[in-house]
Amino acid sequence: MLALAAVEHQQQLVSPQRLDLAGLIGQVAEDQSARLSSRRQSLAVDVPASLAVVGDAFLLRQALGNLVENAASFAPDDSRIEIDAQREDGQVLIRVSDRGPGVPDYARDRVFERFYSLPRPDGGHRGSGLGLCFVAQVADLHGGSAALANRPEGGACARLRLPLAPD
Repeated sequence: MLALAAVEHQQQLVSPQRLDLAGLIGQVAEDQSARLSSRRQSLAVDVPASLAVVGDAFLLRQALGNLVENAASFAPDDSRIEIDAQREDGQVLIRVSDRGPGVPDYARDRVFERFYSLPRPDGGHRGSGLGLCFVAQVADLHGGSAALANRPEGGACARLRLPLAPD
């Protein structure tokens, strides 16, 4: 993953731009549509048109794509993955939620470590362990943060917090 190596050495964004979050997430949904339809999964998107962040569109699109890919890998066939965003405390909170098995207790503190990966519930191949590490580094580069937790109703919820673009 060349993008991870480039992000690791980047101290700041080169030419940040104001990004329409609904449009960016719409692109991610389009990017992931074939993967999701192959498992009969759907993606429910709920993003207010007014939300914007300042950042690198390519990096954020890749990071959000990684979150949706992870959710799809751990969610059962015929299930729905949800991505939503809202304004919260001067930031944008983006959530990607699935209905998979959730994160085992032993892995919660390690999921963002480089090369750490969990077995897929369907017995599929493990990931490289670079996707969530990349997401965390992109969040940090944008002045935000990333987290992953279990949902009370089952499944996992990845959270990406980014500074809200000034009006």
